[in-house]
Amino acid sequence: MTETVTTGTTGIPATEADDNRARTKRALPALLAIFLLGTLMIQAFNLVFQNVGDSLGMSANASLISTLPGIVLGVVCMLYGTLCDYISPRKMTLFGVGALIIGSLLGFLGASNFWAVVLARMIQTAGGQVAGSVFLVMAMKYLNDKERAFYLGVFNAVYYASSAVGIFAGGLITSIDWKYLFLVPLIAVLLIPQVLKNTPDTGVKGERIDAFGIAIFALIAGFVAVYFSFPATWMLGVLAVLIAVFAVYVWKGSNPFLSRKFVTNGAYMSVLLALFIFYFFNFACVPIYNVIGDQIYRISLSQVSICLTIVYLVATLVGCLSGTILSTIGRLPMLVLSAVLMIAGSFGSAIFISSGFWTLTVLACVFIAGITMSYTPLYDSFSATLPTDQNGRGIGIGDLMMNTSASIGMAVYSGLMADESFGSRGFLGVQPGTHAQASNMFWVMGLTAVLALVIVLVFHGNMSAQAPREDQ
Repeated sequence: MTETVTTGTTGIPATEADDNRARTKRALPALLAIFLLGTLMIQAFNLVFQNVGDSLGMSANASLISTLPGIVLGVVCMLYGTLCDYISPRKMTLFGVGALIIGSLLGFLGASNFWAVVLARMIQTAGGQVAGSVFLVMAMKYLNDKERAFYLGVFNAVYYASSAVGIFAGGLITSIDWKYLFLVPLIAVLLIPQVLKNTPDTGVKGERIDAFGIAIFALIAGFVAVYFSFPATWMLGVLAVLIAVFAVYVWKGSNPFLSRKFVTNGAYMSVLLALFIFYFFNFACVPIYNVIGDQIYRISLSQVSICLTIVYLVATLVGCLSGTILSTIGRLPMLVLSAVLMIAGSFGSAIFISSGFWTLTVLACVFIAGITMSYTPLYDSFSATLPTDQNGRGIGIGDLMMNTSASIGMAVYSGLMADESFGSRGFLGVQPGTHAQASNMFWVMGLTAVLALVIVLVFHGNMSAQAPREDQ
């Protein structure tokens, strides 16, 4: 009688685990490339949506080209991560590539119709995100600690690299017929053979997908995303009802996809709380520098874009190094360092708001380095605080939390910057008006970073806890 040898981290036969690990390392570059193509589309259309709307005679509704795909992104991040716990990564990825290609062709062929463009962007966004979710889940499930940290850093770096490319293209993109942007993701067709060959075809045999629970949770995520894009009081009532229904279902349901043990996992919830605070003002980084460049220093958008490109290139570099940093100093010191950099960058910007745009660019680099550095230890903590078979759900909800937090932060930022009384008084010699308004915004961002540091110091024991590896 033969004995089955299992690994200490996955609980599956060692030979199968080794095979999945090897295949995963070969598949991740292709998945990363597909994710990059999808993210580039988000950045590109965030820049040109007004041009598209103007050219199609829909100027007043142009923002829908950006906001509706953003809502879709918030929902599918959670959905895909969760489904990765049930469905084969290979099948998930092929579905995503298919949607990316269909969306691209629809957008190019239907470029004369505004609503076809909006629908195409929604399909493109949904398709491109699959590769990102599968990348993260596979890295969590099949790689060892050092490899996982490295690939999380690379994933984070690619996101910021695509942002840098998108911002740099801001001054050039309007000279190109925007419909040809839709054809860029078709490059993904060349990657299908590598996906088919290397992506593990694993799944949970015989386990029922909790369609009802996932649908209710997706509705909650959708309403949250819609509310912060198109606020309406009645949505809060609907959200309250949906949350109540979901809570009862989790506590009373026979086999909900989020079990009682999952939602009462203090260690995992501590990581989610830290993630929420660290990324609260992530979306506000770009618009505040546009305001400063335009209203304080009177410099052109192209000059601002060059400075912001430098900022995001720094973020890309930090992302590339974050895996090595994590392996060298560990999660807690890295999170503390992240928060300290965010505090220094934001408080420094508040104090030196009148010291020149290049000074503020350097401080922006410090701030964005802090945000970027927090990603790898926070996502790495998911693998420590959850059983392996729940990593997909953990990552999906983490993605949802990160996007929701940044959306709320953007709403807070917009509200404060639109309130003239917010700039009626400056601190440390800053003059009232636009200078004080921007400076005070940086003080708020710095205080939020202080709160992030406090949360890390208070909950670091929970966040470093190791979850049992058997199914729960």
